[in-house]
Amino acid sequence: MQSAPCPRRGSGFTLVELLVTISIIGVLVGMLLPALGMAREAARRSSCMNNLSQIGKALITYDADKTVLPGWRNPLDTFTSQRVNANERPKAMVSWTVMILPFFDQREIYDWHETYTTTAAVDDVATKRISGYVCPSASSDLAGGPLTYMGNGGTGAELLNGGNGTEQYRGDGVFLDAAGNAASSTWHISQSGTAYNPARSSLTQIGAADGAGSTLLVAERSGLSAPTDSAWAGRPRPASGASWASHPMSNATMNVQVLTHLIMHPPQLAANADPVAGKRTVNPTAAETAAGGATDWALRFPSSRHPGGTGVVFCDGHTRFLSEKIEPWVYSQMLTSNKRVRSQRATEWERYIGKDGSRVHYIFDENDIEK
Repeated sequence: MQSAPCPRRGSGFTLVELLVTISIIGVLVGMLLPALGMAREAARRSSCMNNLSQIGKALITYDADKTVLPGWRNPLDTFTSQRVNANERPKAMVSWTVMILPFFDQREIYDWHETYTTTAAVDDVATKRISGYVCPSASSDLAGGPLTYMGNGGTGAELLNGGNGTEQYRGDGVFLDAAGNAASSTWHISQSGTAYNPARSSLTQIGAADGAGSTLLVAERSGLSAPTDSAWAGRPRPASGASWASHPMSNATMNVQVLTHLIMHPPQLAANADPVAGKRTVNPTAAETAAGGATDWALRFPSSRHPGGTGVVFCDGHTRFLSEKIEPWVYSQMLTSNKRVRSQRATEWERYIGKDGSRVHYIFDENDIEK
């Protein structure tokens, strides 16, 4: 008698096997997601550094063509004269971001300014998004024509002497005021205090003075505390050096520092004070931002959404990722373009406490920015 065949086992997974498989997949996904996030951030950072490189090339080309760099505030022929004639002096100047547009493959937008008339033109061109002006890692809340890259202004956009007088130091930064400040001139915005003549700087001068390869040209400013309303078409105007509060020349809806596309020297040191080691001048902490005021540290210094630092381009065109651990006196040295004609503020921030307890002037060493 033939025995009955044994029933065959089903070909599907058991519940235990299915759970084990799902657990393994979950572990693998958990291992891959951080790596994927890091890869995406690496790609965004690479794109950001490429933007900085292109901005640097545009500025270098501008300098070669004009034998001078653009100012942080510039008169631009028709646009400025039309605005002045329409009694719109605070909005009459254009930023360096406009001046380099022909060298940044944006000739059409530059020509719009060249042919501007207050009766026919509308500022809708200002809302145009220029991809090379925006870091891919920046906030998704940016609207209109955002700008996340700022020029080295030193103290050149500030009204020093308590905000009442006007001074400009050629050696403090790279972008100087090309419009100047004179109450009697229709090209300039009237301010109280002594008028000064517009000053310009060239890459040749910077290279001969402090070295183009060790002087900052442009840096990113798009960190967590940075404003989300900085626009490349912002019409620049001076900022108060005393408190960095809203200056009378600003309007109720936008602070002047947002309009002035610059990173700057740290605020005035207290009498006989020294720069504090570890004080962040790159990616300032939330505590530092709060202590400095809502519009102070967040706007003065470079910042980014990239972990550990921010991208910068130097005056010779080379880019570098600048560590947020950089010391204040090193940062200040990189902003100085000519140590012989710098302001007292810049000089004070370039000193630190030496081994013998005395104040020592820092000598720039590129190894200090490799951290």
